[in-house]
Amino acid sequence: MTTGPGEGAGALDAPWLEPRSAAEIAADAELDAFWLELSAQVVAMSEEQVTAAAERGAPIPPLPSPPESAAGRRLRLDAEFVERFAALEAETSRIEGERRALMAEHLQRMIDQPGDTGAMLRELASFAAVEVGLASTTVERRMSDAWAIVTTLPAAHEAAAEGRITTSHLRVIEAETRPLREDEQLTAADRERVVAVLVDAAERSSVSRLRSRAKQLVNDALTTPLQIRHETARQRRRVEVSDAGDGMVHFYALMSTVKAHAAMDRLTQAARARSKDDPRTIDQFRADALEELLLGGVVPEDLHGASGIQVKPMIVMPADALCFDGTAAEAEAAGHDFPAMLDGKVIVDLDTARRLAGEAPTWLRLFTHPVTGVAVTVDSYTPSAAQRHALLGRDLRCRAPGCDRPARLADLDHTKPWSEGGGTSLSNLAHICRRDHCLKHDSRWAVEQLPGGVLRWTSPLGQVIDDLPEPVGPVFTDMPRSRPRPPKRTRAQRRADQRAALDRLGRWDDPTTWPEPDPAALREWYGPSLESTAQGGPNAPPLPF
Repeated sequence: MTTGPGEGAGALDAPWLEPRSAAEIAADAELDAFWLELSAQVVAMSEEQVTAAAERGAPIPPLPSPPESAAGRRLRLDAEFVERFAALEAETSRIEGERRALMAEHLQRMIDQPGDTGAMLRELASFAAVEVGLASTTVERRMSDAWAIVTTLPAAHEAAAEGRITTSHLRVIEAETRPLREDEQLTAADRERVVAVLVDAAERSSVSRLRSRAKQLVNDALTTPLQIRHETARQRRRVEVSDAGDGMVHFYALMSTVKAHAAMDRLTQAARARSKDDPRTIDQFRADALEELLLGGVVPEDLHGASGIQVKPMIVMPADALCFDGTAAEAEAAGHDFPAMLDGKVIVDLDTARRLAGEAPTWLRLFTHPVTGVAVTVDSYTPSAAQRHALLGRDLRCRAPGCDRPARLADLDHTKPWSEGGGTSLSNLAHICRRDHCLKHDSRWAVEQLPGGVLRWTSPLGQVIDDLPEPVGPVFTDMPRSRPRPPKRTRAQRRADQRAALDRLGRWDDPTTWPEPDPAALREWYGPSLESTAQGGPNAPPLPF
């Protein structure tokens, strides 16, 4: 099938370029010369003369601007790139949203029609696949995915279609909230609440940080405890191999989170301990070390120098989960459901976390802020170690905008450089990965640390990004009032209440206004023998009120 210019489903509407005559070119040259001459005359005029000419309706050309410096030109081009890039990303999201809505609409049409929906979908997908040159199964899968997003995640779909979040953000929300849609005991309102929070977070965070945030929110919303879900998922552990071409394969292993990160950490340490003369990259060395471990069972000292490596993953867990006398499943059922976190981004089940805590030679107690959940201090006697541990607990990850690299693999950077008088204190230290650390010092970004460990990044284009520490402990929020607030009283009503109170006080100060005592009350207080003397006699006892 052949299509002409401007035809086809994916063609863009572009205007044709028409040839210009010699007379048109000459007229344009005369007009340019006229504007140059008029601009020179305007420059020679005073400000009052220019204002008077403009009031009379005379054409005032723009005054020539001063020559642009090299730094100004670079800044202008940077701003134009960022603005254009952001506009294209938003436009791409809008186009994807329109295409997603189109596919969902016609798949719903197939569902609503009587007959075999699968057969009709395959037929329609084959029509579109022939037109755009795709496999019909690909179009069919895209239509199914689009229908699922539009029908089950309308808020996320609308945000992406309006360009408020990117398509990558939408994919993360769709993938991470899949367990919510599979949880039959979860209400639709709870699902919508989690999706709304994730959409709001997606508008202000990167894709990697959104993924970490989504894991925590989804885990808190699911009705099945994490320990039970972990034991069920652990039954699916396996190893797979798939061909990658050129005599290479992909080696996959589905295994426990903690063990996988510990294994990766051991391989990384082995790679970093290699000789300087070793030409292999870190990735190549890790692959070779994994082969040696799987085939030989050990890492030879003469080859890797990795004997005695101790894996030190950073796991933050709540103290109440450790103090609970019972199994991890019972702890979660009792409300101790705040999960342990590996490097601040991977959820660890409580059973594994408690086992690791029992095997650890030392513990480090971490105190968190009761409102924000941010780590503030530790009970360590060594100042430098306390600072490092407190910052590890506070930062958890690289503090550069959008970066999600674990803090234990990052540099501990002075926000205000030491050479410029910056102190080595918690209020001037933050973890930044090596790449962003170099970017901070070698680029035009400016960074300052605000109270509470907030890093404010300012670009030369005027962009301001506040990076806040992620909570590592439970966050306490205000509970709703059990009773409605009393209605506000007007000033006249308050004055009336005051007059009534003063009037009551005045009556009690005057004994003549006291009420007569009740005989039944007298008998209850003093007995029946004193009832006759209670009428004001000289031997009458004092009244009980």
